[in-house]
Amino acid sequence: MFRKTAKAWEEKIAHGLRMAEILDAELSEFGPAEGIVAGTQIATQMGWRPVEAIAAGDMVMTFDHGLLPVAAVKRSQLWISGRACPSQLKPLAVPVGALGNKTPMLLLPEQPVLVESDMAEALFGDPFALIPAAALEGYRGIDRITPHQRVEVVVLEFEHDQVIYANGAGMVHCASVHTGGIATLFDEEMPSYETLPLEMARSIVAGLIDEDQTAHAYACAAE
Repeated sequence: MFRKTAKAWEEKIAHGLRMAEILDAELSEFGPAEGIVAGTQIATQMGWRPVEAIAAGDMVMTFDHGLLPVAAVKRSQLWISGRACPSQLKPLAVPVGALGNKTPMLLLPEQPVLVESDMAEALFGDPFALIPAAALEGYRGIDRITPHQRVEVVVLEFEHDQVIYANGAGMVHCASVHTGGIATLFDEEMPSYETLPLEMARSIVAGLIDEDQTAHAYACAAE
């Protein structure tokens, strides 16, 4: 069953990546839908620091490789048009503990987030899956909010793709400073993370919701 599902999702992933390229082009005039919202606390060599205080060269704790220097920092605004912020760009409010975060946090809809999932392990042989934050809507109280003021967005880039810690145990992806460059085509040692298409990511989140419900049922039965 899982093999057939995986094969079907391989085709969906290819289609999803093509659609993502089109969507990125359409949204480019508005501002980013990916990046880390100012105020988010990032694990660094000097402890937890707001992402807006991090500069190139600072050492940040990564999921796979420990402390690594930030290669570049980019800053922008979430919404730069005079019109109302479209729903697809509205950030998601993450309650305390929803993603292991110790304090509330905001995620941009296209920001890749690393989650641990039984379904991902069954499909891909890896319990960790990188999904766009938009897929988390409805999970553990995560919901979109309408920004009523400018939201500063900070993009941290490393020499290679990395996953870093945000507001506790939350894990967010940061791209390589070489992303899109010709060097990435020939560097076989450069690690990379593939973000699942939104439709499949939502299936992963549906599985996480089922896991929560099952755990709750067992806990109630044990009382």
